[in-house]
This record gives sequence, structure tokens and C-alpha cells, in this order.
Amino acid sequence: MNYGLYTIFLGMRSRQNTLEAQANNIANASTVGFKAERLVYSSVEAEAKGTGDKQRLVSGVTTSSGIDFTEGARQQTGRDLDIAIVGDAFLQIQTPRGARFTRAGSLTLNAAGQLVTKNGDLVTGSNGPITVPRDGKVAIEPNGELSSGGQTFDKLKLVRFNNPASALIKEGDSLFMANGTQNAQENVNSTVIQGSLENSNINSISEMVAMINNNREFESLQKSLTLLMNDLGRKISGEIGKI
Repeated sequence: MNYGLYTIFLGMRSRQNTLEAQANNIANASTVGFKAERLVYSSVEAEAKGTGDKQRLVSGVTTSSGIDFTEGARQQTGRDLDIAIVGDAFLQIQTPRGARFTRAGSLTLNAAGQLVTKNGDLVTGSNGPITVPRDGKVAIEPNGELSSGGQTFDKLKLVRFNNPASALIKEGDSLFMANGTQNAQENVNSTVIQGSLENSNINSISEMVAMINNNREFESLQKSLTLLMNDLGRKISGEIGKI
């Protein structure tokens, strides 16, 4: 086995994974509540291959995926059922697959008068799904309390995780699923802003620059691979010629 090929392959695969993540980030730059995916490069520990004088150390790089949970910029919409969360809390919702968590606060009402997300998933309150009184303007307090006509009728269920990067799995549509390693805790310090939304935390320009640089690194590895393959081809031809 040519171990140079192995090292180059690991490098190309890592850059390809990064390109895919960067492309997805850019595609979701305008998605409400979207959180960027970041890939971390790590070295593969050198491993001895072969025996005796032919023993060589082989190493390379791999990537691991993580989620950037920094807050995105907020935009005012003036819409009563739009909310932005200030702090590290998540809005808990109920989907057909179970409880999920999101920062996307573009809410609406379904035909039954229940508060739902843009995808129709039920927003969780103090005792389950939230039903909004008919013909009433909804006021949402900073602590998540919901009122209509001056009467409080429910409260948004806001939860937090000590380390969301290790506790949550990204599902798409700005939804996250708990992986069971940490329990959701009651919100303490986060607040809600009515009539606003949290944008994605993607800086499109920075992401494009990083993508271009990563693509150049990928192309450089491709050239190295071509040179190595050509060199191997010449060596093989030379050995065949000796037969």
C-alpha cells in the first residue's frame, strides 16, 4: 500500500466534508433560527504499518461535526406571534417524532386555535399545547407568559442545556433533538422579545471566503494526488519492463 495515497485521501475527504457543510450554511443564511455547522480538523494518530525495515508511520487528518450556537442578529417584524429569544434557551415544541427544540420563533395559529410553528408543530406551554383565546390580541411577556385581554392564559416552555453542543442533534428546519446525555432545564435568564425574529448566525461573506480557501486546499491535494499517481505509474511501468 502507498501510504502517501492514504494521507492525501484523508485530507481530500476532510476538505470535501467541510465544503458540504459550508455550502449548507450559505444556503441557510436567510433561514430563521438556523445555527451554523462547523467542522473541526483533528490529526489521526500515527499508526505503524509494515514490519522490520519496511515499517512506516501513517497519519492524516479527519473532521468532526459541531454546531455553533452563538446567537444570530435580531430583526423586528412587528408581528404579534413572532418571538426572538435573548439568551441560551430554546423553545420546546411537540412533533410527531416527540419533543424538539428550536430558536426559530415564527409562530402562527392552526385551525383549532393552537400555537404552532411554521411547519405546524405544536408549541409547548405549561401543560402541553397552547390554545389561544379567540378574537384576542396576544401579548407575550419577556418571561414567556401569554396573555389576552389582560388575562394570562399560558406560558411558553423555554428550556436550556448546560452544553447544547454536546446535548443536541441537528435535524433540519432549525429543529434540534436531545440525545439523552443531558436533561433539559427550566429557563432562568433568557428572555423573549415579541415582534422580532432571530436570524441565522451565518455571515455569508465570511463563509464564502472560507469556502473559497477550502476549495483551493482541496484542489492542491488533487494536484498532489495526480503527481503521486503519475509517479506510481512510471514505477509500475519500469518494473513491468524488467520482466
